[in-house]
Amino acid sequence: MKFTLYTANCTGNARNSIYPNQADIANEEDFKAAICRDHVSAEYKNFHRSNADYIAGNVDVMDCDNDHSDHPKDWIYPDMYPNIFPDVSFVVVPSRHDGKVKGKKSARPRHHVYFPHQPTVSAEDCSNLKKRIYAAAPFFDKGATDAARFMYGCQPVDVIWHEGSKTIDEFLDEKSLCDFDKETITEGSRNKSMSWFAGKVVKRYGCTEEARRIFIEKSKRCTPPLAREELDSIWDSALKFGRDLAKQDGYIAPEEYNKEPEWEMPIPFDEYHLPPFPLDALPKAVGDYVAALSESTQTPVDMAATAAIAILSVCMQGKFKIRAKPDWIEPVNIFVLNVMNPSERKSAVENAMIRPLNVYESERNVQNAAAIEASKMQKRILERRQKVLEDQASKGKADAQAVRRMAEEIAGYKEMKPMKLYVDDITTEKLTSVLADNNGRAAILSTEGGIFDTLAGAYSKTVNIDVMLKGYSGDSIRVDRIGRNSESIMNPALTVLLMVQPSVLSGLMQNGVFRGRGLTARFLYCIPASFVGKRKYRSASVPDEVYREYEQCIRNLLEDECERGEEIITLSQEADALIEAFAERLEPELNRTYADIVDWAGKLVGNIQRIAALLCRASTYRNHDFLVVPDPLVVDGETMRNSIRIGEYFIEHARAAFMLMGADPVISQSKKVMDVVTKNGMTEFTRRDLMRLCRNFKKAEDVQPVLTQLVDYGYIAPKEHKNYSGKGRPPAQTYLVNPHMYEQ
Repeated sequence: MKFTLYTANCTGNARNSIYPNQADIANEEDFKAAICRDHVSAEYKNFHRSNADYIAGNVDVMDCDNDHSDHPKDWIYPDMYPNIFPDVSFVVVPSRHDGKVKGKKSARPRHHVYFPHQPTVSAEDCSNLKKRIYAAAPFFDKGATDAARFMYGCQPVDVIWHEGSKTIDEFLDEKSLCDFDKETITEGSRNKSMSWFAGKVVKRYGCTEEARRIFIEKSKRCTPPLAREELDSIWDSALKFGRDLAKQDGYIAPEEYNKEPEWEMPIPFDEYHLPPFPLDALPKAVGDYVAALSESTQTPVDMAATAAIAILSVCMQGKFKIRAKPDWIEPVNIFVLNVMNPSERKSAVENAMIRPLNVYESERNVQNAAAIEASKMQKRILERRQKVLEDQASKGKADAQAVRRMAEEIAGYKEMKPMKLYVDDITTEKLTSVLADNNGRAAILSTEGGIFDTLAGAYSKTVNIDVMLKGYSGDSIRVDRIGRNSESIMNPALTVLLMVQPSVLSGLMQNGVFRGRGLTARFLYCIPASFVGKRKYRSASVPDEVYREYEQCIRNLLEDECERGEEIITLSQEADALIEAFAERLEPELNRTYADIVDWAGKLVGNIQRIAALLCRASTYRNHDFLVVPDPLVVDGETMRNSIRIGEYFIEHARAAFMLMGADPVISQSKKVMDVVTKNGMTEFTRRDLMRLCRNFKKAEDVQPVLTQLVDYGYIAPKEHKNYSGKGRPPAQTYLVNPHMYEQ
């Protein structure tokens, strides 16, 4: 659907007659932008709006004020037009007085309908076409058939952009063809009427014998009959018209145009072609171990690969940051959520991936056991000395200087705590304490989703997700509550790796607070393909050398220190250009391709930066000998390409996660509707039928998005009401059910 409007340089000015701005309309956005100003639907000489200056127009505007009746049951509503004008292209927009009192008429639906058509090249042709539209639909304003009419500019809200297979003039011609059967053609109009009919029948059936037969049959309506030579001359002219028509761009042969549509298999709601994880994007030591572990456990590589990214995050968080731009620095911690059904060996994979963390943590705590105990003793000694000094000060036996020295000693003392790289089952309050005790670092690694129940208020009855949100972004955490010690964490860094069942994800997605505050947008989602039913019992074990390489890589990361503060990883020029190009491609798609996950996709570039930092450091072995200064870390082009590939992998998995697990209520309702339809064996139905069978629909407006979704996916199709004349209230829209729904 394409047409042209001409706009003024003003709005709401009835005295203006100049419309100099051409607006070519090809979509709803073009249309909305154009009608903000006063506009006309034709081009005029010197842009001056008048019948005398009419040049051409390819769209006409009809006005419906519903003045034909004061009874609401007789009113025409915008959503009725697809039934009134089947397969016709049009745009409906509310008028200024929509839903308002106008003159002595009560509030009612009032709107304008824009009908594109073949160009009219005179004011008379334009006016005649409007009169034909009015004759077919007399609820339109009869007084609005002038060829020089203008429309006030408005700010459109509810626009219906309806793409059809024909223009309004084609629709009216077809209707006239149907009416032709009932007419007797009298002398004086025979040549004109038969010439008109010949052109229409050739356009519909082509230059065929069938078209000739229909033409001769219709000529019997002429009284008195036309001579055979006259009919042959009319038919020859029609054939020439048909041959010229076939040469035009965009011509559709009659056999194609008139072909009955065939039902195709509907698109499954749960059908997603999820890409495999790009294993070669990981550092070699990590990728080799992931591949070997997946073979050993007979699980998809996605499980171990995404877990590996989270493990790298545990090792590096709080020690590194990446500078995306001079004024944009990202931490390197990430949230990963694997979604799999029971019996998918989630525990086996996670335990194998975190084994180096457990070994390192245990070794460090054994080595430091004496120092940890001594630190505890020293703290107790200080606390006792403090108590004695307080007693002496209360009796006036301690001077102020001694009290001040004691206070400084207590405040400056930092107790040595056992290393705790990650936790599993934990409350949000305890998680804050763990962050405070571990220099702002913590990780939740679990094969269960209990943390979401805790966040949703399983214990406190209130949703508390601040520590998760701030732990992801690195915003400072300050806790001051009655009954708890004050805690302040300036640069928290939290990593999350969860392997959960689909029911957990469903609860996560459907929690309005979780999504509304951005928790769901922070996770990288993975929905691996199931191997259940295809697994081998006798599988190859992970080679020792492969595990040792992986363990050495993890240990090398864990041994990094950050005594001089967090180390900044930078981008090479090539890496910077690559991520900039990706971001430029992604941004315009956020409100189009990724509109359903815009909150998640908006964080994708930042997550890719974080992954790039993880890959960069994990690909580099560092010497931690005393006084050895490591080389600065710079993300090269190849590393950034790999990071972008991993980010693109997560896009489709995120869309599946948000869609399949109930985040889209329309999809969920559509599934329920088709269950009801098929259980009742329905081959067609109306909107009222659905509201009667599906009690969850309270209002008619609730049903329409579901019907639109079902039509788009091919489950149903609107049925044409071929016998409707266009007068009076149209029959209720009926929908046909795709017969494939009943096939075995």
